[in-house]
Amino acid sequence: MNKSNITFKTEVQESQIRSILEKNYPNVITDYYELQRGWLARAYQTFNDLDKYFILISIVAKTFNAYKDYFIKLSFDEFYNQKEYELKKFNIVDIAKQLHISKETARRKILELEKQGIIKKDKKNLSIQRGVYELQKPTDSIVAISRFLSSISKKLKEAKIIDNHVETNDFVELIKKNYTVCWNVFLNFQILVLTDAKAKFFGDYETFQCFGMIIYNSNLHLNQKLKGMKNYEEIENFQSRISASLADELASLTESVGLNAMTVSDLTGIPRPTVIRKLNKLVKTKFIVKGKNNLYSIAASQSMKNMDAFRKMNVGRIASMITNMFNSARMISGKN
Repeated sequence: MNKSNITFKTEVQESQIRSILEKNYPNVITDYYELQRGWLARAYQTFNDLDKYFILISIVAKTFNAYKDYFIKLSFDEFYNQKEYELKKFNIVDIAKQLHISKETARRKILELEKQGIIKKDKKNLSIQRGVYELQKPTDSIVAISRFLSSISKKLKEAKIIDNHVETNDFVELIKKNYTVCWNVFLNFQILVLTDAKAKFFGDYETFQCFGMIIYNSNLHLNQKLKGMKNYEEIENFQSRISASLADELASLTESVGLNAMTVSDLTGIPRPTVIRKLNKLVKTKFIVKGKNNLYSIAASQSMKNMDAFRKMNVGRIASMITNMFNSARMISGKN
């Protein structure tokens, strides 16, 4: 796109994107849930320890922040063509505080990353080797977040906020062209939201991951319910109820929409015995219930009401994350 054609007059505001998310939550959030499911599943399958993975991405995010401070921007290909890249120096106490883990745990897991060859220590420098960081080359995640952004674009067009829908490929182009900038936004968002959920509700990332699969499945059924509605007033009332309390709508679904432990294991990559322990923990803390057919579904509880308040806060965080990406993609594609 010719830089002389750049215009801000049709820039989409964060408040508009947030409004779209809130009014169309079950529909547009499905792609977001799939993004999260795939990203966490691949991380667990690679590291078998999400605390260790979050320590690694915290260090990577700090490195990308340093790139930004020094006006360095690498594309996807430029970044992954390096044989290795040096990591920004970090403070273990800061990482422990950010991720809500003890200093001793952070130190032990960083040493494990070194022993596994994931982090290479050479005198005072730390680096990651190409073969290691390619394990988490986020090709699928880039497509998933681009699909999510594109689905929001459709809703913005329907609301007559923008004139042209932006395709998934346009967002893929944006992220790959500005990889270290865009992925830094994504990683910082993930660290903030998932660590917050772990600290406030679940105690560990794997429990949250299992809970997320129950939510994801229930949301798919809410979408089916929405698609079956033909009356505009009925749809509006349904959307209004969801906006007020998604937890109540999810809990109103029958146990037949639940998932069993094996399916949760397949979706997350977490071994079935571990999944069963995490699901039992979620039952005990009243986030989910176990039905007669060993199917787990959302509970009608105060725990879920508290979680719904957290979800509403995260709508703002999601809107904040995607606003810059969205406007940038429209400039690149020329679809203003």
